[in-house]
Amino acid sequence: MDSRYNVYFEGQLLEGQNMANVRDKLARLFNADQQTLDKLFSGKAQLIKRECDQATALKFKQAIEQAGALPIIKEVGTSPPAPAVAPAPPKPAPTMTAAERIAALAQAPDLGSYDTAADQADVAGPGEEEPAPVGSQDPAQAGDSGAAGIDLAPQGTAVLRPEERKPAPTREVDTTGMALDESGAQLSEPSAPPPAAPDTSHLSMGAAGEAIPTLPTDAVPVDPNTDALDLTPAGTDFSDCAAPEAEMPALDLSAIELAPSGAEVLEQKYRQRQQQKAPATDHISLED
Repeated sequence: MDSRYNVYFEGQLLEGQNMANVRDKLARLFNADQQTLDKLFSGKAQLIKRECDQATALKFKQAIEQAGALPIIKEVGTSPPAPAVAPAPPKPAPTMTAAERIAALAQAPDLGSYDTAADQADVAGPGEEEPAPVGSQDPAQAGDSGAAGIDLAPQGTAVLRPEERKPAPTREVDTTGMALDESGAQLSEPSAPPPAAPDTSHLSMGAAGEAIPTLPTDAVPVDPNTDALDLTPAGTDFSDCAAPEAEMPALDLSAIELAPSGAEVLEQKYRQRQQQKAPATDHISLED
């Protein structure tokens, strides 16, 4: 038979939590009034959930811890926690990195699967026969958006309702001009075969260091006639190779004469004289 558990709370807070904030969160979590909250924080162990399975006990534990309070889980058959004269110091909350907090949220149970109001947690002393109901509201459906009422939906859950989803666009593609080839068929045209290797049967390798003979050629060798050429003696400055000075050409100047000094060389129609107007000086005066 599976073990059963009781969930208790005796008013202890997690480290760094504020009493007013925790009371407000527990009020929304259990839909509890001020009288019930005073009983929860009286310092005596109060029964929250009686004889539940392990999974349900863990859900209550995590919901209460998310509100900033410290629950007590006891297996049925063991002695309930003794009433505390004064609340014990809260256990230090483990320091978590941002990545660890995200991973913890992703692994949190679905608080929406809690039982209904008739099966909700009860607040009573361990010795009372009939526990007093804490509230009729599911912990996962707390009044506002407090941390105790927030959880991650299971993986694969549809976020949008059917009427909020946009239909996927459909496209009609004309495939009448397409056909499937057989498996393993080549999609492109085969490449042209490579050219045949040249015939090297008439070639042979010479020995290492052997001089390569001159290849035969059909070209007629050039045989210039050098009979009229001679070599200049050593030390010649090649001055005899300089070009002769040009002779003064014989010019007939009998029809040309010089114009008198001051004569106009150009005809009147070719002359371009600029006649500049003298500047006005009537506004200028000389001082003594």
